[in-house]
Amino acid sequence: MILLAGIGGYVPDDDRLGVVVTGLVWTPFTVVVLVLAIVGTVREQRVWRDLDTGGVRVTGRVTSAQRVWCGEDERCTRVRMLVTVPGRPPFATSHLVAGEEIIEVGTGIPVDVHPTRDIFRLVADPSTGGASR
Repeated sequence: MILLAGIGGYVPDDDRLGVVVTGLVWTPFTVVVLVLAIVGTVREQRVWRDLDTGGVRVTGRVTSAQRVWCGEDERCTRVRMLVTVPGRPPFATSHLVAGEEIIEVGTGIPVDVHPTRDIFRLVADPSTGGASR
């Protein structure tokens, strides 16, 4: 738009060169950033699809649970878990779980883990039909 404004005569003659140069710099830069964002989004969607199709479902054990405020008048539970995946070292994770549900230490929470990458997500509660938290 900057480039078109400079070339199209919408800018005073004194400023035209600066506007055209700025447009010549920012136009390709904007295109590159846009392409990188699209490629990154497509790649990320593929990884999450791999988690849907080839993910390993394991049970994470709650090591601590603490009630915290997660809004003006809403309470959440900060859950710290230890997740053990066969063939990989165990890892610790922390999540905020919304709602009034009390989560006890030692409780098992299902987790989907990608078999080769270090990504995971909590499994949705099938009784509520909700998405993963």
